[in-house]
Amino acid sequence: MKLKINQELKDAEGKSIIAAEGRPKLLLKDVCITSILSPIKDDDEKTKFNKYEIFKKLRDGKTEVELTVEEIALLKKCIAFFQPQLIMGQCFEMIEK
Repeated sequence: MKLKINQELKDAEGKSIIAAEGRPKLLLKDVCITSILSPIKDDDEKTKFNKYEIFKKLRDGKTEVELTVEEIALLKKCIAFFQPQLIMGQCFEMIEK
């Protein structure tokens, strides 16, 4: 499944969210990378490696990445675990398009 990772997230008023390091906007890519690299206590070795493999696909600077159904499920799990509802909801909508 192709995922367009350069999509911009908005705040509750529909305005751009300023990203870390002063970049002008928060992108789906930023949220995905932060979420996939954040550790979950019960992750086993295989899950950690699968997260790393997803991270490598995300970091390559492309505007689209190809992810398997299993990778999408793991990514959504991480986003749901670490992100507030406003961010999670937007990310899920972008992923499921």
